[in-house]
Amino acid sequence: MKVASLALGLALAGCMAGAEVPRVTTLPVGQWPEDLVFDSGSGRLFVADEGSATVTVLSATGERIGTIRLMSRARHLAVDPALGRLYAPNEGNGFIAVFDTRDLREALRVPVGRQPHGIAVDRSTHRVFVANEGDGSLTALDGRSGQVLFTVPVGRGPGGVAVDPATERVFVVSVKEDQVVVVDGARGLPIATIPVRRGPTHLRVNGKSGIVYVLNTEAGSVSVLDGRTLSVLTTLPVGNYPIGIAVDEVAGRVYVVNNRGNTLSIVDEAARAVVGVRRIPRNVSSATLDPEAGLLYLALKSA
Repeated sequence: MKVASLALGLALAGCMAGAEVPRVTTLPVGQWPEDLVFDSGSGRLFVADEGSATVTVLSATGERIGTIRLMSRARHLAVDPALGRLYAPNEGNGFIAVFDTRDLREALRVPVGRQPHGIAVDRSTHRVFVANEGDGSLTALDGRSGQVLFTVPVGRGPGGVAVDPATERVFVVSVKEDQVVVVDGARGLPIATIPVRRGPTHLRVNGKSGIVYVLNTEAGSVSVLDGRTLSVLTTLPVGNYPIGIAVDEVAGRVYVVNNRGNTLSIVDEAARAVVGVRRIPRNVSSATLDPEAGLLYLALKSA
């Protein structure tokens, strides 16, 4: 028997009270949701379904708006709210599909490297950065025109990507080398490598503070980096197999999904400490925030 996969909305206000985060809504989205992003420009939630090579589009109130069909699976998504664009790496076809977040029509297809995987947008320059897992490179493109600006080597098995808009630095996880590669996003030059713990996968940047959070999935920890000085500030133990992360820049809180422990670790940025652990449903794969509504969305591969 198949069990519906879901996007789950949780109230941030309840994260620090009680053992379990209060549910607000549960939404069916597809077969195998891998990533989800909230677009503040359209107020929509986009959920990448790895199982069916689609993106489910939901309103902020949970209404199903539509489904975008891709040529091959996308494990990660990125949005540029100012441009009204959604970027979806088509992993099996080696291109980025660009969609309008309002009418959901495909605007562009941009060839990049082999097996495009992690992706991030610099919302200040409207550049898009995608890690090509198959050939160990990072491709930058103009988010408006789709013009490829540069491609640079970033190590073996690049995964997650994040951007600091204040410095235009791009942070790329090198999964097979247990490090983060830092690239100058304006010039396309690698400028540093930062060693982290075992099995890093995903990462996020707090654009206000410049702090970078790296999920060391196999080690069960989070490396906290200073993105301005390129130093490791601390490493925080979290739960079993951390795989999803969301950063609330205003509140200074970081939410880490521990997939095999069915828990949510809450990190206080100022204290550089885990200040809470809450139960969540099993098989959560990723997280995203709507900070204005005070909602944390989780993608569940089963429920």
